[in-house]
Amino acid sequence: MTRPVSPAPRRGRRRATGSLGLLLALAVVVSAHAPGAITVRPGDTLWELAKEHGTTVSALKALNGLSGDTVRDGQVLQLGGSSAGGGTTTGAPAAGTHVVRAGDTLSHLAARYGTTSAAIRSANSMSSSTVIIGRRLTIPGAGAAQAAPAGSTARPAAGLSTSVAQNRATLAARSHPSKATVRSMVGATARTYGVSPSLAVAIAYQESGFQQRVVSGVNAIGVMQVLPNTGRNLGRQYGLSLDLLDTQDNITAGVLLLRQLQRSVGSNDMVLAGYYQGVGSIAQKGLLPQTHQYIKNINYLRSTRFPNG
Repeated sequence: MTRPVSPAPRRGRRRATGSLGLLLALAVVVSAHAPGAITVRPGDTLWELAKEHGTTVSALKALNGLSGDTVRDGQVLQLGGSSAGGGTTTGAPAAGTHVVRAGDTLSHLAARYGTTSAAIRSANSMSSSTVIIGRRLTIPGAGAAQAAPAGSTARPAAGLSTSVAQNRATLAARSHPSKATVRSMVGATARTYGVSPSLAVAIAYQESGFQQRVVSGVNAIGVMQVLPNTGRNLGRQYGLSLDLLDTQDNITAGVLLLRQLQRSVGSNDMVLAGYYQGVGSIAQKGLLPQTHQYIKNINYLRSTRFPNG
């Protein structure tokens, strides 16, 4: 049973400072950044789906074996990466090929497939670390040192894979709220904590398609795709015990991170950048190309699909 939204913050609990230092200390949200699979709805076209999910028509056709440009209602289309469908998922995908989608970076792909950024660049004769949406990359065999998500503590690949598998198995065995209910929960939680509902709802859709069962290859969990270390840090800061495997707690963690970002970095675009890339990474590298694309995706969703949350 989903627990009710907790008021923020509760009497007697430590108040959040909203400082940039806290954000730099938080492990950033590292996510699948988009549903791994989507179900075609009435009125959907390949062009609109490609635009919404930051990919191309040709990439969708190639990934799903489509010979034409027509899709049918109820058809499930793969977007690449791990499945975001309601069924049980397994561990990190096997090495082979990968079609680049919005949000992918070499470091994330290396972590997902248990290889290194340098190995992927070498296998694809890449002159830089920039990846292009829709491009099919050859992924060399696993076994190289695994890259750690930005802002997180490095850990052995085997330990990460085990944790991912355990979280996926736990979530697969549980019942979860419907997508419509999750959307309402995100909007309500955002209003409780003074965060824009359209912002939080668009992020939840982009990250997981409103599905709690999603666990990425780097162990970002649930509706808001939050890393365990992020959840622990937010819980300590707000005096809450956040279980990221619980739908409401997961949503609360994501919304609290958005709240911190809104208080610290200013504009909505920078809030999105911080949520996607992490404040520490932005300070070191500036905004990455895929971060710009993520911002565009969320702003598109906010204006066209979720203007009221």
